[in-house]
Amino acid sequence: MEENIKKLNEFLSDLEVMAIKLQNYHWNIQGKEFFVLHEKLEEYYEEIREQLDEIAEHILAKGYEPFGSMKDFLENAQIQEAPNEKITSSEIYQHVIQDFKTLQQKVMQIKQEAEKQSDYETSSIMDDYLCNYAKKLWMLNASVK
Repeated sequence: MEENIKKLNEFLSDLEVMAIKLQNYHWNIQGKEFFVLHEKLEEYYEEIREQLDEIAEHILAKGYEPFGSMKDFLENAQIQEAPNEKITSSEIYQHVIQDFKTLQQKVMQIKQEAEKQSDYETSSIMDDYLCNYAKKLWMLNASVK
């Protein structure tokens, strides 16, 4: 169980860094797709904020402590921060697609471990995220063609 809690906290860390990164892009996007992508990025970071809360509360419900400091998040996240600078939509698409793939892979690992441990609550939550991220990746990839 503790290995999966570690993975859940790493996932929580990735979600926190991703939310901040998306908000950074929301503020710094420039170019012809500004209006569309500006709105979509806000939708994404608000949704990820809800996921953060769900995962942290799930860790608590399991009797463990979720990470709560930026230091912990940055030390345990696979997703990297974005610099605070202007960025084009094509660069944003590239980074966001890669980051959602990272989240998707992390969720698959958590689900596999949860299934091994008969932790069906965690497995069920991960199912929802797998569907969510697959749809986002399909739409993002369709947007860059």
